[in-house]
Amino acid sequence: MNVDMKNVLIIIGKLYIGGAERVGRDIGFYADKTKYKIHYLVFEDVVGSYEKELEEVGCIIHHVSPPSSSYLSFYQSLIKIIKEEHIDIIHSHTMFSSGWAMLAGKKCGVSVRIAHSHTIRGPEKRNLIKNTYEKTMRHIIIRKATHLVACGKSAGEWFYGAKTFEKRGLLIYNGIGLKEFTYSDEARNRIRGQHHLENNFVIGHVGHLATVKNQSFLLKLMPQILKNKPNAILLLLGEGEDRNLLTEQIQNFNLQKNVIMTGNIKNVGEYMSAMDVFAFPSLYEGMPLALVEAQANGLPCCISDRIPKDAHLTDLVNAISIDNDDEWIKEICKAKRVNPVSYGEKMFEMGFDTFGMLERIYKLYEG
Repeated sequence: MNVDMKNVLIIIGKLYIGGAERVGRDIGFYADKTKYKIHYLVFEDVVGSYEKELEEVGCIIHHVSPPSSSYLSFYQSLIKIIKEEHIDIIHSHTMFSSGWAMLAGKKCGVSVRIAHSHTIRGPEKRNLIKNTYEKTMRHIIIRKATHLVACGKSAGEWFYGAKTFEKRGLLIYNGIGLKEFTYSDEARNRIRGQHHLENNFVIGHVGHLATVKNQSFLLKLMPQILKNKPNAILLLLGEGEDRNLLTEQIQNFNLQKNVIMTGNIKNVGEYMSAMDVFAFPSLYEGMPLALVEAQANGLPCCISDRIPKDAHLTDLVNAISIDNDDEWIKEICKAKRVNPVSYGEKMFEMGFDTFGMLERIYKLYEG
C-alpha cells in the first residue's frame, strides 16, 4: 500500500440511485486508487444499488445507525471509523447531519472537511426543536468545515447563508456523463420499440418516487392530456416509498394503459432519448441532476416554478406554476424537440461534465 495514500470518508446517507447519490458514487468509482482509499458511511443496513459496483473497485462501505436514532451513537460511530480507518478527508453530502461529521473530523484532526449542499429547504413547517437543531448544525458546519461546497448558487445560499456562501462558498455543479446523455436516434428507436411506443407521444419523468417529486401531479393531469393527445404515454423512471400510492392513483384514474413505471434503471440517458418532453413538477429542489441530464439530451422541459432559476441552463426550460393545471397541459402537449444533439456540447461548455466536476473535487482532497 502506498504510504502517501489518503483515506477518504464519503458520508452519503444511502447509495440508491439518485442525484446526490450519483455524485457520491462517481467520486469513489473514478478515484485514482493509487492515491485514495475510499470509504462510504451509509445510514441503516439497506444495501443500495451502487454498493456492489463500488466494492468491486475497492471501496469500503460502513453501515451505521442514522443520526435520527441517536445523535450520540452516530457521533461515536463517526469517531470510531475516523480513528480506526485513519481518515484524512471527510466529504459529507447529508445536509444538516454534516454538522456531526465536521465536529468529529475537527476533533480527530482530519485536515480536509468538506460539507456539500445538494438542495434547498422544503415547504414543510418546522417546529422549534427542528429549527434549533438546524440552526445549531449550520453554525457547527460553518465553523468546523474547511470547505463549503454547493451544487448550485441557491443550494449554497440557503444552506450556508448568502453572505457566508459569497465569502467562502465553492460552486461545483453536479456533473453528468455527457456522452451517456447526448440524444441518440438509435437509443430512441430501440427503447421505444422495447416498450411498443413507436407511435406514442412520450412524457418522461425521472426521480425518486416521493412526495417532493410530485409525480401525483402528473397523474392528475393525464386524463386531460389524453383528451388533447390520445396517444400520450407517461413514462416514470425511478423507485421509492410512493410507488404503492402512485399505483393506486393510476388505477383510480384508469391509466393502466397510459403509464409505464420502470423502477430504477441504469440507462437513463437512453430512455431520455425515447421521450418527447420532460415533465418535472417538484415541490422544491437544489440543482436537480435529472433536469441537467434532460437538458443535455435536448428535451423540452416543463418544470415547476419552485425550482431555482440557476437550474435553467438552456432555452429548453419552461417554468410553470404547479397551481396552473391548464398551463401544464397546454405546454406539455405542444412541446417538440428541435436539434436535440446540439445540447450535449452546450452543457460541456458550461462545465457539467462528470470528469470536470471530479477534477475540482479531487483538488479539494489535495488540500
